Amino acid sequence: MAAKPDTAVIPDERISIEKRSDESLVVRVRSEGPEGQRLPDAVFSFRCGDPQYSYWLGRLKHIAGT
Repeated sequence: MAAKPDTAVIPDERISIEKRSDESLVVRVRSEGPEGQRLPDAVFSFRCGDPQYSYWLGRLKHIAGT
């Protein structure tokens, strides 16, 4: 059975991921829309052991090209 494409993936150009010295990840997702109507960025943090940590670590490696 072929895997379905993930239509919910956030484009790389809207994401910034920072890996901190304590190995936690800070993920910032830039909002879309007209300049005057744009919502603030969404910011999340994940630590090793969090359910989404490995997903965002993989995205960081993909964005960084490693």
